[in-house]
Amino acid sequence: MKKKKSDVLLFEKLYETYEQKIYYCAYGVLQNKEQAEDITQDIFEQLYEDKSIWLNYDDNHLTQYILRITKNKAIDLYRRNNTQIKYLNNYRETPDGNQVDNQIDDFLITEEILTELLSELKEPYRQVFMYHFFYELSFKETADILFTREDTVRKQYERARTILKTILGGTYYEETKQTR
Repeated sequence: MKKKKSDVLLFEKLYETYEQKIYYCAYGVLQNKEQAEDITQDIFEQLYEDKSIWLNYDDNHLTQYILRITKNKAIDLYRRNNTQIKYLNNYRETPDGNQVDNQIDDFLITEEILTELLSELKEPYRQVFMYHFFYELSFKETADILFTREDTVRKQYERARTILKTILGGTYYEETKQTR
């Protein structure tokens, strides 16, 4: 769909008016600068794609609408973050009390550590890992995005997990793996 110059100018005005409000609303829920910036970008992408949303509301209703969808997106992300943290903090144990084989999912990873770890992966492995693990897409959805086969995506994900396990577990992981 071709955008008119007047629509672009209106969108720029919309951005100038709401960018800080959206950011601070998201930051208030998440307390994370990067995630608040991501939500801000997501909201404006959504508004850009469907201009009927912001053209049909008056200023008061538009502000309420934008802040409501911002808050909802931020709460969803906050819940997803908490669910992942709870899962990562609870190590699975066998009935005899021993920990089950290390899983990449079992590590609490900060953003800095994650960036460093993912830089160790080749590009296709990195993409597949991010889509499946962090964006929670199925292997089929990931394959559709990357224009490849589902089996290829599944194998790349398993290879990425193996590489990350080795990096995270180092020689300890390899030694315990061999003794089993």
